Amino acid sequence: MRLIIIAFTLEFLFAGGLYAQTPNIQIGFSNDWPNEPSIFMNPQNPDQIIIGAVSDNYYSSNDGGFTWQHGVITSSYGVNGDPVILADTSGNFYYFHLVQDLSRVVCHKKQGFSSPWSAESFTAVYNNYDIDKEWATYDPVTNNLYTSWSRFNTWGSSNPLDSTDIFIAKSTDGGLTWGDQKLISNIGGNATGGFGSVHGSYPTTGPNGEVYVTWWSPAGLMFDKSTDEGETWLDTDINVTGFPVQWITSIPGIQTGVTFPVIVCDRSNGPYNGTIYVNWTDKKSGGNDANIWVAKSSDGGVTWSAPIRVNDDGPGRNQFFNYITIDQVTGKIYVIFYDRRNYTDTKTDVYLAISNDGGETFANYKISDSPFVPYSTLFFGHYIGVSAHNDHVFATWMRMDDGVLSLWGARIDPGTVGQENITAIPFSLSQNAPNPFHESTFFSFKMENPGDVTLTVSDMFGHEVATIIDKERMNTGKHVCSFSPEKFDLPSGIYHYSLVTNNKTITKKMIYAK
Repeated sequence: MRLIIIAFTLEFLFAGGLYAQTPNIQIGFSNDWPNEPSIFMNPQNPDQIIIGAVSDNYYSSNDGGFTWQHGVITSSYGVNGDPVILADTSGNFYYFHLVQDLSRVVCHKKQGFSSPWSAESFTAVYNNYDIDKEWATYDPVTNNLYTSWSRFNTWGSSNPLDSTDIFIAKSTDGGLTWGDQKLISNIGGNATGGFGSVHGSYPTTGPNGEVYVTWWSPAGLMFDKSTDEGETWLDTDINVTGFPVQWITSIPGIQTGVTFPVIVCDRSNGPYNGTIYVNWTDKKSGGNDANIWVAKSSDGGVTWSAPIRVNDDGPGRNQFFNYITIDQVTGKIYVIFYDRRNYTDTKTDVYLAISNDGGETFANYKISDSPFVPYSTLFFGHYIGVSAHNDHVFATWMRMDDGVLSLWGARIDPGTVGQENITAIPFSLSQNAPNPFHESTFFSFKMENPGDVTLTVSDMFGHEVATIIDKERMNTGKHVCSFSPEKFDLPSGIYHYSLVTNNKTITKKMIYAK
């Protein structure tokens, strides 16, 4: 028999999570095997968000990230991952990806959030080269789209005659067609995909239509720019760091510790308008101490600051898989990354760092509800994501629980993140207790306002296996209900429980061990 209690006496059940300002929401399930999420929100309506994830997944939310719908992108050329999501100022979305034979970059367009993905376009076609790690950007000044990539003679080749270079292409008609490719790297690299290659290019645009690109090279972190809409580029690439960077790192539990650089430019009307930021991870601090860094330039990339450390913990812990974005309305900077500052093993949290002073300082906040442990035998991707517009912020990342990969996210309130006893939505759900459990457990939640409540349990594949509360009217206050898996004939394993009220959802993970 189910028990529901108006529970003001069971305060111990609410410790450490009931008032979390960043309740975690499950977006993608293990049968999708989602990783490397790319996220973008519609600047016309920030409640409309799309996430692309390896290899062919996309997830759409029309309510600011509380609920999500899953879809699969298809292409006549095949889909081979590295998804990139963009939105333009008219509310159109774009999905870029690689193809099976690595011959081109494909672009799909959605003409408005509710429209289907249109017919695909593609960049220059290579019959004898391999494309890898494309990224794309939209310029609100010129309405141009740009996508850059690494071109390998043969990806992974150790032949000294094979090489890599960075190229870029432009679309002036909203992604329908693409112009001639431009070679922008002055010095190439080998084709191994390691330190000797040029790899991981990332473009962005400036407040006056400038185009900026960064990438890894054997010399370090490189930068190039165009002031004529991508037609001409610098004669000599600029080395942001001034020294080689150890961008392939050994992270315990991670199969391949490759983290690519990300570049953004402040296009807001604030005091840091025009400042360029490059964000990366390296181990220049040595040992088991990968850190997140930002360098910035206020003169169009001619000179760069010394690296600014983003993570604010002590030495000896790994941070990795960085991503940076700027709210182009407020000028606030957000950097998301995995973090192990709280543990001596491979348990991993997700942190968000926020800067309000042009990247001079960063405040760090843990945004994941609980740690996870990745397996080094399974691919875990190379990056995670965050998108922001006018103080609407949504972060997304992968978890791995007992070897099962899933995609999660959190809606962030920049005005309350890090503060206690403040909730970002009008209800909250705590971690079940006990957890793990072997007979029964308790679910605890708080309603800020009366509403109809549904509480369900799903297996690791997203299949609903139990309904605990079915659209029952709940009053304001704290509530607790019990759950016994044996009543539903459930085996041991990882489960997720979801609370739904007023069309909003919070999902958390639990472990049942008989």
